[in-house]
Amino acid sequence: MPYMKILLTNDDGYGAEGLEVLAKRLSIENEVWIVAPHKNRSGVSHCITMQKPLYLEEHGEKRYSLEGFPADCVITSLKGDFIGTRPDIVLSGINNDANLGTDVLYSGTCAAARQASLYGVPGIALSLCGRDSHNSGENKFEALADFAAKNLVELSKLCGEKQNETCGGYKYFVSVNALSLDQYKGVKFTELSNREYRDSVEIHTAADEKKYSVFSGGEIISHGDENNDASAVKDGYVSISVVNTQPVCNNVTNDIAGRFFI
Repeated sequence: MPYMKILLTNDDGYGAEGLEVLAKRLSIENEVWIVAPHKNRSGVSHCITMQKPLYLEEHGEKRYSLEGFPADCVITSLKGDFIGTRPDIVLSGINNDANLGTDVLYSGTCAAARQASLYGVPGIALSLCGRDSHNSGENKFEALADFAAKNLVELSKLCGEKQNETCGGYKYFVSVNALSLDQYKGVKFTELSNREYRDSVEIHTAADEKKYSVFSGGEIISHGDENNDASAVKDGYVSISVVNTQPVCNNVTNDIAGRFFI
């Protein structure tokens, strides 16, 4: 296994257990830098901060927190020149929850990996999907951290070749999900499931006579065939999904344009 320079970030915030377990495992064989949000930034998607100074706090050798979002951490690290040479790979996580299927759109964990690939460094998102019916204890990050450490080269290759000299970024980033287990059955390459969120919103008037919207998360149901990520994880496999960094358009033929009025 070649020695690598690795940048770690997450969306659970600096000091989160999944980040620390991953850093400890990777540091055995590699040079590890941590630049993570200064507080929990779950569900912020690809939010970035513009035209505002972000406090970069040093917590020891190669360890920083940033007053910003996960994508900000990658942008600051790769464009700010304070970590020296560019890392060989960026790992985001290990997230303390699933990032399956449609979750990828909302996930700050995945956004950090996507930003890395856009900037020309392979980006890998790692997410722990919680406990299965046989595991009633605390979340176990060690097995997924070990999997990542053993497969850094292969995971980075999944991001493909750099697109061109002008863009310089990778076409893909990688989303890895697994249950909180001591051991996995194997690896499955998966499609993203379609996640149905049974969320709700309440509008109420408070004592100040202002109206407020209160969002509540509901039950999540995953849809898809046997090749989807949610099914693979449920069956005890490590799910690997290779995801486009750029939005992909549906190829609609130009003869349809004649139906539109100008």
